[in-house]
Amino acid sequence: MGVRTAVITGATSGIGRVGARAIAQAGYGLLLPCRNVDKGEQVAKEIRAGVPGAFVEVLDCQFDQLASVQACARSIATRYPDIDLLVNNAGYAPLKLELSADGIEKSFAVNHLAHFVLTRHLLPALKAGDGGRIVHTSSEAALGDGPGFLDDVNYEQNRFRFFKAYSNTKLANLWFSNMLARELADSRVTSNAFHPGRVATDIWPTAHWYQRLLITPLKKLYLISPEQGARPLVMLALDEAMAGRSGCFLFETREYEQPEKALNQDCQARLWSVSERLAGAYL
Repeated sequence: MGVRTAVITGATSGIGRVGARAIAQAGYGLLLPCRNVDKGEQVAKEIRAGVPGAFVEVLDCQFDQLASVQACARSIATRYPDIDLLVNNAGYAPLKLELSADGIEKSFAVNHLAHFVLTRHLLPALKAGDGGRIVHTSSEAALGDGPGFLDDVNYEQNRFRFFKAYSNTKLANLWFSNMLARELADSRVTSNAFHPGRVATDIWPTAHWYQRLLITPLKKLYLISPEQGARPLVMLALDEAMAGRSGCFLFETREYEQPEKALNQDCQARLWSVSERLAGAYL
């Protein structure tokens, strides 16, 4: 395996797939935790064909099952004690309320909690490397909501609205990134997040055929390609200008001044506490 090691979630499609290819081209060996192993193996095959000698390992990881995430993370940490890059990119946006195998609202479980567990297990390996980087896929949607959802992550008291729920998970990604940046300030590990732009992806897999009929032409008119959307991911992962920088939020490829709520340390601490309560058995 190559000298540098990258763990990338959500690499079977969209910006994750594009980013994985670029990171392999930069000389990294890739570990790809995937919900769909067959799709993961297809991506691995494509990367090996395009990058001769590339090391790519696909691991089964069901992001809506914390026991599966824990098992995957432990497997990685045991076999790869030095990790240079972790990209927390896997995402899910159900159009109606769904619960994970652990009884947690599914977009929060996949988009945040799974990565919370994965990151916590891999932190020792990231610290052991030479300047490890953690990259989180967030969204501009994170800038439009507030912290109240932490009191009702399963929407038992409030009506589930799919875009609001998705926005809440993206705010959680940003809080997690910023809190990690602060907690890791005395280490060589950095944590940064980004908004990829409005990208044409399949993040809404539960859309009905008639909804997809409406979405498809809109994608062509108003959304950017995964190649364009992956640019900030690749920048945070590889750009020398980002070495040693932490707590940043890129809006596409420009650094964005975060609003106060994204930097609110009380909200970050509440998220951490809620996450430990929900995922404590798997940390």
